[in-house]
Amino acid sequence: MTIDVSIESGVYGRLIVARLKPNEDLIESIEAMCVEHDIQRAVVRGVVGSLTAATLLRGDALSVREQCVAGPGVEILNVFGEVNVVGGLPTSHLSGIVADTNGDLFAGRFKKGANLSFITIEASIQEWLPA
Repeated sequence: MTIDVSIESGVYGRLIVARLKPNEDLIESIEAMCVEHDIQRAVVRGVVGSLTAATLLRGDALSVREQCVAGPGVEILNVFGEVNVVGGLPTSHLSGIVADTNGDLFAGRFKKGANLSFITIEASIQEWLPA
């Protein structure tokens, strides 16, 4: 079995630690921070806080379905992924795990524009500088 592997060398650069206010979208806010600070590539280091509700995408390129998690007060347990900015236009792939008000867990990729901060979200994003 042959597996295609891509290895990239680089170093971490600047670290952004930010607070999202109520009703700010998780993905849109993180992408905007990268654009504002002229960060071309970034890795999400950590995110804590809560969402009014969550919309996660599940599946593959051929069949994607939305998983809606009712709130208010959906807790963010984990967020990971990357942000790329090319020509001032950001794209990101952020996945994670959330818990609803009953403590049930849900995982998937966050849908852009559909994951608003409930009270507050703290996020740390680190610049990636490829060699």
